[in-house]
Amino acid sequence: MFNSEGFRRYLNNFSWLFLDRVVRMALILGTTIVVSRYLGVERIGQLNYALAIVSIAMVLTSLGANEIVSRDLVRHPERRDELLGSTFAIKLVGGIVLNLGLLVYVLLKGMDTLTVFLIMITASAELLKWSTVIDYYFMAQVRGNVAAKVNIVSTVLASAYKLILVWMQAPLIWFAWGYFAEVISYSVGFIWVYERDGLRMRNWKPTWRMVRYILDQSWPMLLYGFALQAQLKIDQVMIKDILGRQLGDSFSNIELGQYSVAVKMLEAIAFLPLILQLAVAPAIAKARVVDINLYHERLTNQYRLMFAMYLITAIPMFFLSEWGIVLLYGEEFREAGVLLSLFAFRLIFSFMGVAKGSFITNEGLFKFSLITSILGAAVNIGLNAWLIPWLGARGAIWSSAFSFLISIFIVDLFTARTRTNFRLMMTGMMTFWKLRAVK
Repeated sequence: MFNSEGFRRYLNNFSWLFLDRVVRMALILGTTIVVSRYLGVERIGQLNYALAIVSIAMVLTSLGANEIVSRDLVRHPERRDELLGSTFAIKLVGGIVLNLGLLVYVLLKGMDTLTVFLIMITASAELLKWSTVIDYYFMAQVRGNVAAKVNIVSTVLASAYKLILVWMQAPLIWFAWGYFAEVISYSVGFIWVYERDGLRMRNWKPTWRMVRYILDQSWPMLLYGFALQAQLKIDQVMIKDILGRQLGDSFSNIELGQYSVAVKMLEAIAFLPLILQLAVAPAIAKARVVDINLYHERLTNQYRLMFAMYLITAIPMFFLSEWGIVLLYGEEFREAGVLLSLFAFRLIFSFMGVAKGSFITNEGLFKFSLITSILGAAVNIGLNAWLIPWLGARGAIWSSAFSFLISIFIVDLFTARTRTNFRLMMTGMMTFWKLRAVK
């Protein structure tokens, strides 16, 4: 099994993705520490408030098409140019709609000038997010080395930009351009490697037929994306808005600054499930077509590995977070360390939720996923409104944990089809030590 060509190919793909994420994580973490120490907890809160608002809206740059295109590039490689061209058109229009929508939102809400600029500068980068379609092409080809090299170079350039700003003691607004700089370098890099591979963007053939097909397949994923991003990011927006009304903007920015630093560390720690899911997605998709038993076995193995990685990550995270945050960020950010240790309990949902995405995509259960994500977002918003005024940022952690428990695990018990996945998840978690290679 381990000597099979297929296994070696997927292992090589995973290795590149792992290297990509580790290098980028180190660069982003190092840069974030330097920038956070320079800006201080309050200004970090201001910046991350803008990023959270844009993150909720950024699903418009995909309109739910990413998963569909990734799947169909594997199943129908002969449709490459039509798929890529149509997805390009969808993403470009989505980016325009996102920017116009956010401009209306910030003006109607009457935000201060600085916050408006922070949001709109960040949002402008989404106009270039159509380049991610090239990334999905190379992933469908199981060529993670290409994506890894582009990602690493773009992160190096963006990190260098932010460090120069710290050295220049630049104002806060220039740091909002850091995200824009990373997206530009990312886009240029992927265009270059695509053309170097002998392929031509001018051959992309967007068609109304394919656009309609993608949107018809993906509209539940669009709504799902909004609900999921709301579930993930609305806590930061609500911390700022609720505490700002109660205790003033300065206090709410500080509380959000502590929370956002903990979230950034959590995102760095939780990189493994994203890599694994991207690496094995083509193998799971092919197994679904060939052999249902092999498909279930590969899903179970994915759940086993996810749970094993969770245990390895969460235990030291719970005990060492406060010490580590103070060491890296300074005493000003001690509360972020306390929050990060609490996030260890929520981390299981990140791992298993990412893995569950393979089942949802291959079974076409997008409408079911939509319902569960809306339910999770509603629970999270409701609990945030109750717990944030009482517990502050800590209340947001417990709200999101309970909402993910419902949307990732409990909802699977309500239909016969998803009970199969619940059984596979439970089997994987309870037999994580039985991980084995599958042909």
